[in-house]
Amino acid sequence: MEPPREQALDWCKRHVADVLVTDVRLPGNVDGWQIAERCRESDPALPVIYATGYSPVAPPPGPGNRILNKPYHPDEVIRMVRELGEQRGMPPN
Repeated sequence: MEPPREQALDWCKRHVADVLVTDVRLPGNVDGWQIAERCRESDPALPVIYATGYSPVAPPPGPGNRILNKPYHPDEVIRMVRELGEQRGMPPN
C-alpha cells in the first residue's frame, strides 16, 4: 500500500479539487508545500489551506493560499473552504 502522501499526489493527477487542505509537515520526504505545488501543476489556480502548528508561517504566494493555525476548530476549516470555493465559483451549500 502506498503511503498517504503518495496517494495524495496520485489523487491530484486524477481528480479536480475545488480547494486543497493539507498539513505543512507530513511524515516522509514530501511536505504540504510540495503536495500543493504538485497539485497546482494541473490546476495553477487551486486554492490551498495549509494547516500548521508552527508559527509564524506565511503561505507561499498563490491564489487563495491561507494558513490555518493549530489548534483550530472544524468550523474554521469549513468557513475557509466555503470562502475559497465561492471565489472559484462553487455553489454555496
